[in-house]
Amino acid sequence: MVDLLSRVRDLKAHYTDWGILPRTALLESSTSPLTSLHLLGGSSSWQLLLFALSGVIALCLLVGYRTRLATIASWLLITSLQARNPTILQGGDQLLKLLLFWGIFLPLGARFAIDSALDNDERQHDNQYFSLATVALFLQCMSVYFFSALLKNSPEWIPEGTAVLHAMSIDHITTPIGLWLREQFTLQAWLSYYVWYLELIGPFLMLAPFLLPWLRLGMQALFISMHLGFFACLKIGLFPFVSITSLLSFTPGWVWDRIGAKLRTPERLGIRIYYDVDCGFCRKVCLILREFLLVREVPITPAQDDPAIHAIMRTHNSWVVMDHAGKAHVRFDALAWVFRCSALFWPVGKLMQLAALAKPGDRFYETIATHRGQLGKLTAVWLPFRGQAGRPAWPAELAIGILMIAVVFINIATLPGHKGSAPNVVRSIRDTLSLGQTWNMFAPHPMDVEGWYVVRGIATNGSVLSVLREQTGEPDWTRPVHLGPEYPNYRWRKYLTRIWKDKYRVHQAHYAQYLCDRWNRERTLGRRLKEVQLYFMREPVLFTQETRPVEKIHLLDHSCVQPSTSAPAPVADQRDVDAF
Repeated sequence: MVDLLSRVRDLKAHYTDWGILPRTALLESSTSPLTSLHLLGGSSSWQLLLFALSGVIALCLLVGYRTRLATIASWLLITSLQARNPTILQGGDQLLKLLLFWGIFLPLGARFAIDSALDNDERQHDNQYFSLATVALFLQCMSVYFFSALLKNSPEWIPEGTAVLHAMSIDHITTPIGLWLREQFTLQAWLSYYVWYLELIGPFLMLAPFLLPWLRLGMQALFISMHLGFFACLKIGLFPFVSITSLLSFTPGWVWDRIGAKLRTPERLGIRIYYDVDCGFCRKVCLILREFLLVREVPITPAQDDPAIHAIMRTHNSWVVMDHAGKAHVRFDALAWVFRCSALFWPVGKLMQLAALAKPGDRFYETIATHRGQLGKLTAVWLPFRGQAGRPAWPAELAIGILMIAVVFINIATLPGHKGSAPNVVRSIRDTLSLGQTWNMFAPHPMDVEGWYVVRGIATNGSVLSVLREQTGEPDWTRPVHLGPEYPNYRWRKYLTRIWKDKYRVHQAHYAQYLCDRWNRERTLGRRLKEVQLYFMREPVLFTQETRPVEKIHLLDHSCVQPSTSAPAPVADQRDVDAF
């Protein structure tokens, strides 16, 4: 959901025919068949519809509603979204898509989900789960680090230990904390060794110690600390958070058991929930509230089973929640009390118990109670009781095993000397299921050049314009104090740090046309653009404070009158998207 929100602000620029990569350019340049719902329309309204659909399905996945179906749909939609514009992708996008793929085969809805709350199987399911999909998920998560270490074959990592200093010297991605850390030269070397050896050795220690759970927990903490360091020092988008999410799957079971034991306090275990036996909707709501807010030992029983409780229910026309002290809570107050007892959502409960919310809360409850018959009919269709899916059958396990082996071959094929070594069947699996991946984070070394763009425009009346600054007169060619603000966000940074290179040369015309269309559509400064001249001011990344020599590269002159259809654009292949 955060990924969608970060993308939607550039929806028109990145995903429509008016933006930086029209559908015609993408389709003409693709070397393999593209399957993307986002290619069915080039308008903002179509893209916004798909974004909204993706958000709704992501919400279903978050709350565990028809979890497996939601996981499949989320994976399909995020694959479609990423295929629409590969030029703005990074490693975090790859990993998010792959986590969704392997999640299809795992029981993600077995706990803390609407699916588990409405499970009609009365048997108590084991907290532990193991299958080939579990192994596949672990291998996928650790492949990110192990193959990243193998691709970091520059002397800057080993033996020189200057790679982290190099990364912190990339001006446009370094944060203020990174700028401070750049001055700690001794620490920089140790951090370079720390990252490289952790990525190389850590995966083996994470995968091996079933008998040493403390070791796995310690390694998990080290990996998470590395990503928190990345987030603090470098502007690299969602990559650290997606990676931390993947690492949480390695949390030993005994950690969750201990947390669960601490949640089972006498106050929570003493709660009793009573509902009207004739109201199926009421029972489902109670089950869902217990799943997300309380512990599973809390009994949910019909009020009619206890004459005293039944009398309270009839008096107040309400469900009844008895707390550990024997006090009865009814109507909206009962809902507030249940939230108040939650280990996660207790602040919401305290807010709901404010006197100012008592009357509005009761009116809300009265509305629900009045329409519970209609709500019962809706929930009978949309929230039915159903059993949880069991363990995969052996054909499914066999298929998962084949996919797991294919992923290993896909990663090996990214190593130097093994390019293109994947068998044809593996390449087919990779392309069909969008399992391509290259974990070349700062590999073989961090980028050694950076820079900024200057766009000189010529208006139809002959006047000169600074297009990016939206000013009249000659553009300012001097170096900005900091390069970070030159890139609106990390997706624009991925795009703009690519297109000046020869591999993406034809993208320059599409970008220039986008600037023309944006200027002329908005009638900026009351002048129409006739021509733009695109320049990239390239400079080397230097570790020292010496002045960086700047090279002025004239990329192209582009006429705004004719749309850019000169040649198909060689877009980035999703298998070769660099992480940072």
